[in-house]
Amino acid sequence: MQCLFMENTTIPKINYYKESLKQYKKIKGNYKDKKPNLLLHVCCGACSCFPLIFLADLFNVTIFFSNSNIYPKNEYDKRLNALKEYVNEINKRLKSDIKLVEDTYDYNLFKVDLEPFKDEREGLNRCHICITKRFIRLFEYAKNNGYNIVTTVMSISRNKDVDFLNTLGKEMSKKYGIEYFVNDFKKSGGQDLGVKLSKFFNVYRQDYCGCEFSLKSTKDE
Repeated sequence: MQCLFMENTTIPKINYYKESLKQYKKIKGNYKDKKPNLLLHVCCGACSCFPLIFLADLFNVTIFFSNSNIYPKNEYDKRLNALKEYVNEINKRLKSDIKLVEDTYDYNLFKVDLEPFKDEREGLNRCHICITKRFIRLFEYAKNNGYNIVTTVMSISRNKDVDFLNTLGKEMSKKYGIEYFVNDFKKSGGQDLGVKLSKFFNVYRQDYCGCEFSLKSTKDE
């Protein structure tokens, strides 16, 4: 599998934090009487800590946990359970109604497209394909279930290519006719706040990205 939607695409350098604030203001103006529904891809509890609080002020958030990249299954369960616990806590404290949808988990099928790039360092083809596959699931679920705005929390990590994430999101937005909320959640202290929140709420924090190849790379270091 090649990285869909990104072939022959020049990725511009854009301040996506500033762009997200502009988009936030525009959406707030367009939905004065009610919050729009957002389908939010979340990769783990720790990465959701700050973005959920930021987004819940503007949107009715439904989390889409689509992460068949995570290996092994017990690690997948740890991340999902940590997310569920955090969402329950935030719903109580913010009096919000954040919902969570779990996608089908099938690591063996998912990794077929990653395996040809198993020896690459993180951040190259393997990671781009992994993100693309999960974005396809995100946009397809949104299209089939009536969501017109989607985004992901993954930009909270300094290990993720924020330009790739947002360019891919905007390209898929054109294909599916669904708005992509651009973001760079780590900017303006977002990542530091996320770490503080995860420690305060004792949210499980993993030490590798997800797939068995990233796990092996971490162990080899």
